[in-house]
Amino acid sequence: MGPRESASSNALLDAVERVLRNEGYAAATSRRVAEEAGLKQQLVYYYFRTMDELLLACFRRRTARALARLEQDVASEHPIQAIWNTLSNASDGKLSFEFMALANHHDGIREEVARFVAESRRMEAKAFALRGDATGPVSPVAAAFLLSSVTLMLGREAATGIDEGHHEVRKLIDWALARFD
Repeated sequence: MGPRESASSNALLDAVERVLRNEGYAAATSRRVAEEAGLKQQLVYYYFRTMDELLLACFRRRTARALARLEQDVASEHPIQAIWNTLSNASDGKLSFEFMALANHHDGIREEVARFVAESRRMEAKAFALRGDATGPVSPVAAAFLLSSVTLMLGREAATGIDEGHHEVRKLIDWALARFD
């Protein structure tokens, strides 16, 4: 196995993301990923034993980055607004679609999705809990669920070209979040 932090390994991970985003998970073959990375196909298996391992490594890299960003948001002066800004502006709906589709067929990705959602939900709920009773009858975890669900749906719809009601939903969330300042 080649070193996971090498330029070639990272090029393969970047290439997987591009292939998934632009062509879908069915196109994520070792040949196509290597071509996209500008590398020889054999290098896919030098760095990753299987395509499943490559896909899982790609997803784990994305979740590690997302959790690091979420940690920064929670520690910020206005954590809930920071979380909303990150979630609503950094959503990659097409890639999210593809990873969710992969999770239906790939146990490792399904387990990683569950781990990531649980961990991020706990962190988001912590930000709401820091604001005391500002959420009213909505628990911090429910507020976190609603915020992440809205951004997920906005991203998925935008990825398919749907934007009906998006402006109004964003205004509603902005109004609600103003209560936390």
